[in-house]
Amino acid sequence: EKATRELLLGKGGRGGRGLVAVGRPNFESCFRAVVNRECDYACLPVENSLGGSIHENFDLMLRYDLVVVAEHDLRVSHNLLSKQKDINKIKYAISHPQALAQCDNYLRSHNITPLPVYDTAGAAKMLAEGSLDLPSGCTKENTAAIASDLAAKTYGLDIVEAAIEDDDSNFTRFLLLGRQGVGCLLTGSDGKDVPAKTSVVFTLPNTPGALYKALACFSLRDIDFSKIESRPTSASLLQFLKFRSAKEDSRSGSLIPRFRYCFYLDFLASEMNPQAQNALHHLREQSEFCRILGSYPQKSRLVGPVKAAVERLRQSPHRGETQTITTLPSDSRSSGPLKIGIVGYGRFGQFLSKTLAKSHAVSCLDPVDKSKVAKRHDVKYYSPFELHSFAKDLDVILFAVPIIQFEEAVKSFPPEYFHGKLVVEVNSLKTHVKSVLLQTLPAEADILCAHPMFGPNCSLGRSWEALPFVYDRVRLSDVTRAERFLDIFQSHRCRMVEMTAEQHDDYTADAEFITHLIGRLLEQRGLPPTPVNSQGYESLLNIVDMCSSDSFDLFYGMFKYNNHGATTLLTQLRNSLAALECQLAAKEAFLDAKAELKRGERQNLLAECKMLLREVAGVDKELTQGNDNKADTS
Repeated sequence: EKATRELLLGKGGRGGRGLVAVGRPNFESCFRAVVNRECDYACLPVENSLGGSIHENFDLMLRYDLVVVAEHDLRVSHNLLSKQKDINKIKYAISHPQALAQCDNYLRSHNITPLPVYDTAGAAKMLAEGSLDLPSGCTKENTAAIASDLAAKTYGLDIVEAAIEDDDSNFTRFLLLGRQGVGCLLTGSDGKDVPAKTSVVFTLPNTPGALYKALACFSLRDIDFSKIESRPTSASLLQFLKFRSAKEDSRSGSLIPRFRYCFYLDFLASEMNPQAQNALHHLREQSEFCRILGSYPQKSRLVGPVKAAVERLRQSPHRGETQTITTLPSDSRSSGPLKIGIVGYGRFGQFLSKTLAKSHAVSCLDPVDKSKVAKRHDVKYYSPFELHSFAKDLDVILFAVPIIQFEEAVKSFPPEYFHGKLVVEVNSLKTHVKSVLLQTLPAEADILCAHPMFGPNCSLGRSWEALPFVYDRVRLSDVTRAERFLDIFQSHRCRMVEMTAEQHDDYTADAEFITHLIGRLLEQRGLPPTPVNSQGYESLLNIVDMCSSDSFDLFYGMFKYNNHGATTLLTQLRNSLAALECQLAAKEAFLDAKAELKRGERQNLLAECKMLLREVAGVDKELTQGNDNKADTS
């Protein structure tokens, strides 16, 4: 909070009545609060001049699509806070591990035992409240917290001793993260560029001189660095690299090394700078993965929406202190399980229920008796004759039926059964089902269109981390309930992507249809496995397995409800296949003609050789006869 005040309100950090600082229990909850639009920005530490980088936040920046919009260097001054004013009676000090390390000499000199907790301000709060989370043996009388003077003021603790850090050159660098970048706003009103910094992360192939070549992209253009660091690759990034390696190196059979590293680089230029753009383009040619984390002004400067919001705060006639809160609307969500009913307990419904049933009460409805398989998944089965009992008291009704059966399934419910419910659909095409829900459901029903872009095949034997989950908040009155449902997938670290149903279909409809079309064509062909499958052939077999296990109704739905026109797409594919056949025939005709031409040239050459040989033989014969005549004359 102190860093946030200094960055937005200046060194004094005074005023700013409209500024609300929200304390969160951990770093990831800060990212989630901004992604879920509960907060506008997150101010997070990324490195300390003594303790080094805070790697967790670098990993979180890769996992969440937030961008850096500002930076601030905070002078760290640690204070010993306690209800006990006699330092000789203090036996324990609780704080973040880095804060304890930075005060190690002071603690040793007073025989105080350091005990790590998750946060400096959190340590002050625990001590002030006498929390049961205090480490064993700690009480208000024998324990102090190491935190800032702001924490002392906030939680009503006394500063036993100020500035107890071992080194007075202790600074922590904070980044302000938001949902929209400011890279295109780094030009001042006078037309001059604002001094800027750009943070980028990239990976490199394991080849000699790879890092040297990457850094040369910038040094050859006189672009200076302020930071470079290597870090073991996160799980989600490693999955991406494995996919890319399998795609590009299918014939070589090369494997990704067990240890892979990504490089974090800060360079002193805007990403919009022409030289920087050339450098980044050059870097992308060499790297396997490259992402710009943000381009932002240097040294606590503010631009764009952040600066405009701060100016409004400073000009506000209602001046006062910054408000500090520790809860968000999402914190008040009930911790009890959701009651989720799945309509259609086929293969995909069963796949979802295995995870949903771990922390929620799940039931299912299906015309085929699925009681035995439902019992194995800890799910209660209902037949269509028990529709009233199934729908009663549900929080969420999830439709997992094929798209061609979707409208019939929705209309089989009396409209009043949807009152006060969250209705979720998980079809692979969205526009049609969204239209059906809006036309059929009463206004009292909430609607969420969702597409987990993974299933029993593609996620077999692996977690859902980094797998895409696309959703559209079509109509929500109970936002908290919808967030609780989405949290199920977010807690499994799916890559949450919010977009409209129409956008989803524009991006994926053709790709999904072509994938299943190829899979079914190859299934009919009957591709046999071989003892030496290449990576590419193995990928084709996987597509066949995936598509053959899905119902034909799913494939037909992709054909029927493709807004781009699947018939047109099939015609284009036929034309492409015909054009490819023509290319093959033309190539074969060219090679045949070339071979025939060579044969003709060879025959002509042989004929010329024979003629020359005859001429040579004739000349020799004439010479021989002439010599014989001369001999006779003599």
